[in-house]
Amino acid sequence: MLMNIVRIAKVVALLAFVLPWAAISCNGTDLATASGIELIQGTMSENPQASEQMAAAMGMPADATTSTDGSMTEGSSSAPKMEMNIFALGAAIVTVLGLALTFFGRIAPIATLVTSLVAAGLVYGAVWQFRQEIMKSDMAQEQGGGAPPSSVTMDNPFAADMGAMNQMGANMANELVQERIGFWLAIGGLLVAAAASGLALANRGGGAAVRPDSM
Repeated sequence: MLMNIVRIAKVVALLAFVLPWAAISCNGTDLATASGIELIQGTMSENPQASEQMAAAMGMPADATTSTDGSMTEGSSSAPKMEMNIFALGAAIVTVLGLALTFFGRIAPIATLVTSLVAAGLVYGAVWQFRQEIMKSDMAQEQGGGAPPSSVTMDNPFAADMGAMNQMGANMANELVQERIGFWLAIGGLLVAAAASGLALANRGGGAAVRPDSM
């Protein structure tokens, strides 16, 4: 019974890969989203109506092209270039492996417990990597027209201010990235699988302990 719960929970976690895991959001509008599969591929899905939705939310004309974050606007038609998300790929592999191990008899509870916890950590890491790439992309855009990093030296009296501005930009980009339903479903499914595996392991241990007394 418990292993059936583990199997169902892992299937839910796998299905969550087709749902959005993270979004670049500004003023309550998703500019782009990335599902688990898209993270693995290093792609995102842009919201074609983002400009209109942002303008409506801010009470601005529909053809407004300015954005408070500077990362994606109507004049910037492409999302930041991404790399293959190794954490998302690892999460998919470990989840599939954990599902297969549910059919391996006595080793199933401990194997599925470990793989569920590892996969949950990888899902978290996938969104973390996505956030880091967005932060780097945003900072690269802000510094594109400025002086190269090598010019920030002891002879530059504004070096500290530039560092503070870079940190502010990083914090802003960090706030733009928000988790979405696919992320929570994947994490939730894997944690349920881990809990059910733990119960199955505990029950097996308890059953082994009482056998000598029953003889």
